[in-house]
Amino acid sequence: MKKILTAFFAFLGPLALFTQNFPPQISSLSAIPDWANLTLSISYEVTDNENDPLEIILQFSDNGGKTYALSSQIPATGDVGFPVQPGNRSITCDLSALSNTAAPFSLRLIADDKQIFDIQALINEVDSNRMHTDLDFLEGIRHRTTGNPHLIATRDSIQNLFLGAGLQYEEQNVPLGNYVGKNLIGNLPGTMAAEKVVINDAHYDTVNNAPGADDNGSGTVGMMEAVRLMSRYPSKKSLRFIGFDLEESGLLGSIRYVNTGIPASEQIEGVFNYEMIGYWSDEPNTQILPQGFPFLFPAASAQVAANNYRGDFITNVGNSISQPLTLLFSTAAQQYVPDLKVITLDVPGDGSVAPDLQRSDHASFWAAGKKALMLTDGANFRNQCYHTPGDTLEGKLNLTFLSNVVKATIAAMAQLAEIQHGDWATATFKSNVGVSTPQPICNIYAYQEPNQMDALVLELRSCIYSEVVLELYDMKGTLILQQNTILPDNGSYPILLPKLPSAVYVLKIKHAGGTMSQKIILR
Repeated sequence: MKKILTAFFAFLGPLALFTQNFPPQISSLSAIPDWANLTLSISYEVTDNENDPLEIILQFSDNGGKTYALSSQIPATGDVGFPVQPGNRSITCDLSALSNTAAPFSLRLIADDKQIFDIQALINEVDSNRMHTDLDFLEGIRHRTTGNPHLIATRDSIQNLFLGAGLQYEEQNVPLGNYVGKNLIGNLPGTMAAEKVVINDAHYDTVNNAPGADDNGSGTVGMMEAVRLMSRYPSKKSLRFIGFDLEESGLLGSIRYVNTGIPASEQIEGVFNYEMIGYWSDEPNTQILPQGFPFLFPAASAQVAANNYRGDFITNVGNSISQPLTLLFSTAAQQYVPDLKVITLDVPGDGSVAPDLQRSDHASFWAAGKKALMLTDGANFRNQCYHTPGDTLEGKLNLTFLSNVVKATIAAMAQLAEIQHGDWATATFKSNVGVSTPQPICNIYAYQEPNQMDALVLELRSCIYSEVVLELYDMKGTLILQQNTILPDNGSYPILLPKLPSAVYVLKIKHAGGTMSQKIILR
């Protein structure tokens, strides 16, 4: 039985299928606790095109994957550490330290072949058509009073994306009178220095009369595209993606996050804040300079003037402590996206000398002494439809420009977070407290038969729990299929599919023993 549907790393773009030097790929991760003997049996399959020796990292969490602080308490033997050869592998863990813990547990397995990561190949997968589709959906008033239904729909789409990408998801309430805003936070903890955090954010709300394609639909879809591509790989430092609410009401979302949402143990390595990144023009006199700009930034002003005031660049804005970050972004753009014109502004001190450059969520981080950039197309100094009903997508925004900004950002973030040439997978299992029998996650493999493209086939081995919930998500985090079903203990089980395009999907299988996810590609 030939499987043409293979477990693959999440959200793989079609062009990457033809690149060489694939990262390793983890599939068929299974975790079966035996609480009577205080052991955990883990099995997994890992492949690597070059058959490189791999570093296998195993981490444990009791807070749903928010942190993996338990890892040092759980001794592990078997195919873990370095070097581990690709193939079907197993690990045995001692659960003695967890025997009296009531929380459910998560584990994360990371495989790294220690090859140099090809950042250029990664950013080449940025998809302007996908962002166009996202913007088509997002366009519309997203305001707490005049556009609340669309604001909620936007919030749901971001949440689904974070969850579908395997990020640890949380919300932070932001009260404003009778309204409770929501900061949407997706985390991918780092494998070696999780306390060091690299952030990409955008506010998803609008003013009360504008459909907000540029402000800030462009930034929101840029962040969403970064989630899709970067969440496929582990990184040594943590990655965090945030959708801020109530930016248009005075940066309330980011102020609350900076004041109450950052643990004291965390070190913010850098924030890449998107604030309108889609408006571009090569027509002369389409870029206005704010009052006092030539005095504060004479070199940048001269550069704009020499180009006949064309609005054909992205502005890379950092304050004094953020200068290493502005240099990182401009260098990444020059190296990986040479078609993107960047003008960098190093604002003196805390940025207060230039109020026009404090009008987005990066300013909340500046006020707290955190390194942050504002990446912007200039707002009302370029886009004359700013904060008006004319802020729409068609005929107004340039998706090539938007894509190039996202590419440069991903390149800079990948370097700062130390992205790894590897793969990661997770599984959950229940605690010993209140459990009288072992709670296994059975082995389930998904594939497609060549002559039956309208069905998935699940091949089951040694399954104890027959009642399961099957969920299939697309690359946007949209739930495509949900099915409650009873599976056999062993053998094959077909699932009829709706007509779906060839793409990467995530299959989640939930049962009494826990949850497992498998990254798959449909032909």
